[in-house]
Amino acid sequence: MKKFIISIVMLMALSASSLNAKNEGNKLTLVKENHAELTFKGVKYILNSYIVILKNPYYLTLEREDNAPIKYQATIETSIDYIKPRGCTSPLKRLPNLDRHSEDNTKGMIGISC
Repeated sequence: MKKFIISIVMLMALSASSLNAKNEGNKLTLVKENHAELTFKGVKYILNSYIVILKNPYYLTLEREDNAPIKYQATIETSIDYIKPRGCTSPLKRLPNLDRHSEDNTKGMIGISC
């Protein structure tokens, strides 16, 4: 668990600096209710979502439980399938310009608006 927390902090630190430039320095806030451990095609993933308070979009992070590299399409499909019924009140729109991944592809983040 400690390794996971450190990994997320590192990913968010890496991602937040580039995201903040696109979000006028607004702070990303974890949406604790959306934390999940999901299984997709036999692989277990850990998902978290972040928002800028009172604004759209969602930033969804995903990593494999075994810390193996993630395929980009798995990040998109798994994240969207999970968040759509929980956080969307309007049609979901992908925001690929907000997508990020760690250098070793073990963690990915996608942007959506809904």
